[in-house]
Amino acid sequence: MKRKLMLLLTCLFIGIGLVTAQVTKVTGSVISEEDGLPVVGASILVKGTTVGTVTDMDGKFTLSNVPSSAKTLVVSFIGMATQDVPVKQNVSVVLKSDTEFLDEVVVTGYGVQRKASFTGAASMVGQDVIAKKSDANFIKSLEGAVPGLQMNNSTGIPGAWGSVNVRGRGSLNSGTQPLYVIDGMPVNSDYDSMSSSGNNFLDPMSALNPTDIESLTVLKDAAATAIYGSRAANGVIVITTKKGSQGKFNLNLDVKQGFVSTANNNMEYANAKEAMNLYANGYTARYGGDFQTNYDKLKTDRFYDWDGETTYDWMDAVTRKGYYQDYNLSGQGRTGSTGYYFSMGYLDTEGLVIGSDLKRYSGRLNLDSKFSVFTFGASASYSNTTQNGFSQSTGGSMSSPTVAAISSMNVLYPFYDEDGNYNRVGSYNPLALYDKEKGQINEVKNQTINLSPYLQIDFGKGIYAKTTLGVNIVDQREYNYWSASYNPQGIDYNGLGMQYNSKSTVITWNNILGWNYTFDKHNVGMMLGQEMQRKDYFYEYYEGYDFPFADSGMRDLTTAGAWGDSEYYKREARLASYFADVHYSYADKYYLSGSFRRDGSSVFGSNSRWGNFWSVGGKWRISGEDFLKDNEIITNATLRASYGTVGNQDIDWYAARGFYVAGANYGNAPGMRPTSIANPDLTWEVSKKFDIGFDLSLINRIHFTFDYYNEKTTDALFKVPLSMTTGLSKTYQNIGSIRNHGVELAVNASIIQNSELTWSAYANLTWNKNEVVKLSTPEPIESTYSIIEEGHPYRQFYMKEYAGVDRETGKPMWYLNKEGNETTTNYNDAAKRYVGAAEPKVLGGFGTSLTWKGIDFSVAFNYRLGGKIYDSAASFTGFGMSYRTPLKEVALNSWTENNKDAKYPQYIYGDPNNATATSSRFLYSGNFLRISNLTLGYTVPSQWTKKAFIQKCRVYVSADNLYTFTAGDFIGYNPETYASGVIAWQYPAAATFIGGIQLTF
Repeated sequence: MKRKLMLLLTCLFIGIGLVTAQVTKVTGSVISEEDGLPVVGASILVKGTTVGTVTDMDGKFTLSNVPSSAKTLVVSFIGMATQDVPVKQNVSVVLKSDTEFLDEVVVTGYGVQRKASFTGAASMVGQDVIAKKSDANFIKSLEGAVPGLQMNNSTGIPGAWGSVNVRGRGSLNSGTQPLYVIDGMPVNSDYDSMSSSGNNFLDPMSALNPTDIESLTVLKDAAATAIYGSRAANGVIVITTKKGSQGKFNLNLDVKQGFVSTANNNMEYANAKEAMNLYANGYTARYGGDFQTNYDKLKTDRFYDWDGETTYDWMDAVTRKGYYQDYNLSGQGRTGSTGYYFSMGYLDTEGLVIGSDLKRYSGRLNLDSKFSVFTFGASASYSNTTQNGFSQSTGGSMSSPTVAAISSMNVLYPFYDEDGNYNRVGSYNPLALYDKEKGQINEVKNQTINLSPYLQIDFGKGIYAKTTLGVNIVDQREYNYWSASYNPQGIDYNGLGMQYNSKSTVITWNNILGWNYTFDKHNVGMMLGQEMQRKDYFYEYYEGYDFPFADSGMRDLTTAGAWGDSEYYKREARLASYFADVHYSYADKYYLSGSFRRDGSSVFGSNSRWGNFWSVGGKWRISGEDFLKDNEIITNATLRASYGTVGNQDIDWYAARGFYVAGANYGNAPGMRPTSIANPDLTWEVSKKFDIGFDLSLINRIHFTFDYYNEKTTDALFKVPLSMTTGLSKTYQNIGSIRNHGVELAVNASIIQNSELTWSAYANLTWNKNEVVKLSTPEPIESTYSIIEEGHPYRQFYMKEYAGVDRETGKPMWYLNKEGNETTTNYNDAAKRYVGAAEPKVLGGFGTSLTWKGIDFSVAFNYRLGGKIYDSAASFTGFGMSYRTPLKEVALNSWTENNKDAKYPQYIYGDPNNATATSSRFLYSGNFLRISNLTLGYTVPSQWTKKAFIQKCRVYVSADNLYTFTAGDFIGYNPETYASGVIAWQYPAAATFIGGIQLTF
């Protein structure tokens, strides 16, 4: 499919001029040896002249001005081996694939470039990789597949948002997410929610059906990203959807069904007897008395009233095996000069935790057509996504099922009372909270529309003009309901319903004038462009309470008996841009590139709205030199380098303005208040990116890529303190600097490749070092768990360092001073230390795939090394010295007089020794290795299926997140974390098992 896409795009962007003195007419056709399909856009050049043309949509060409002295035609196409053929009246050419250029073109959003001549750093992922993952969010498929890319997400709820970093965190206070471009148009990728304290935000990228994606390119360095100027500081992810293909109409059906279950973890809780034994020990240690007397007292206390035997596993009660189903129907083809692709998709996946699920309806129509010199087309998509469920923030909310199960309920508490009703409703019983008729509602409905029509005019001699309009609309409605029957807070209101509606619109219009021309050994590509972008956003909020029919299950806001708060807010921003891009190559050995972009943004101050961004890049294809030409071992060797600047404007849209908001009423008089002070000099945050890379291919089978990068952000958009006499606490200024530098290494190998067996493997590694270079003041910014300080990583953990258990007393110990080994059992006397950073030092992935006689098998791994994870909720989730359910290991391995070599301090009710206070006791290694996907399939021989008019039939089974190997000290449901490196009350990671069938008619 990637090759077919390349054929179409090449036809749009490559043209070769026709010139002078002409005698002979030559016609012909060019097809691919691989599939027998026409090669669209192949170059036909009369050797030794500048006379040439390109093949049309049927792979045919006509040369009417061939000099009579001409002897040879040079036929070439990107990704295929060039051929010399004799001149004659009718020529038929069959081009073979050139494995040196396995990934034939690089899609940059504004167009495509030959991978051979591309001077930047980019990673490309094909549809085959994306399709293997079952997650609603296609970004998950990039973990371990793209060097330098990290997704930060600690929840397994379907469709949840996760921050994405390309080559580390590139900003101090402004946006850190990459720019997403779908079919040439930038789209909104920011999450939106009623509350910023949760972590189950619906990711806008979950609205895109992964089945519609043809290929995906991650642009990293300045040579690749500077053309996007102010929006490219954090990298660019370019998504290309499927288009019409050559040949007859194909109808594709893909059906997947399966289930999700809790992935392996080590969160094993004590049973009731173990827990009660620990409680009695803790009570005795605190208040004295006889252990057995205290045991019996607690057992019969009205708070427990335990039968002495039964264990109630609340986490087991709120988790389940969730049903997964995904159906996709698509068709594509080309009739004459018109290509088309359409699709319809339906995804329905239940979450691991009760009350959580995601449903998505999606549709897409892509068209392109050529008439004379005009090429026009459009990409259009619509999705309707509904996400239910409440994951959890690191702050803790009792109405989250995981918080309620772990922290509110207890292994001694029955699920139901003697009458069969929910037990302990006043203590947030999670089964009651998520009762299907009367329980909580946490629903997000998202509608996303993407539309990008374009028109291109080819003037001949490689000159073209293209205009594209992009419209991206995200309409989201979120409804939360606190149960009038089972939520203790909701009972106080007799039900509380909260409605939050928002709409984000991004309209982009760009116009490009380009020229691609080849003469002798020279190739020139130039592009001039102009772009305008408008962003609009609004939200509204209102709430109702006192639901008179809540006991009958009527929880819709229309049934509220009284109304509470309401709120409305809107904003808008504009961006104007001019850009230029130039590429030059000589003899297909020496390549130069340069780009310049000038952006003006309404976000910044009136004195500094315009910013200039640029890049230069160069590449030397060493294997094209005479001393390596035709070398059978080193089949490709290139050296490339780039440097340039890109910008960041991702801050509050009115941060530079003296801005007031209404609603600050005084008495009965309406009023306004300031929310920001004017700063007319506030300007662009700039990232300076340097990259040097080396590509090496051996025997056309083993391909190495190495990159060293150094990226430094200056003039950081940083929030600095203000005197409270202004009425404000902070304002943005251009102060501060942050740096990332590191190494990326990737290898891809085609180990065996013949008619019956193919076997390939890949591996990649990224080492990154993040460092805060400068803050607004020399003083660090310290928080409960971490510190932002010059000379340290942005997410540097800073806390008291745990030193183990005092063997004689059972008390916890900490290191006394900032350095050294002296310890203390007094928590308050211990000094804070630097104990590690959240960012992994190394991350990457590896895997292998093979096919044999219709059988296909693949396995993929991803890993992270060197980062730290802090469990901020440890005292509430198994380690606390109270009457919450303990972890089994804590119950069995806490210090007693008879167990002085225990792993954990003495369990004393109320924790008088601060054993569970903030310290590195709950700071774990974030190292992990995950089997991220395993797929086994079988394609039925076509001679068995063609009688049923089925071109292809493939059946397969697949598993995601099959197993995760973690560090020995890690305790939790998932070693992946938020960007902060903090975990708490995790929604467990999900393992997904599916079976499917793919049919092509």
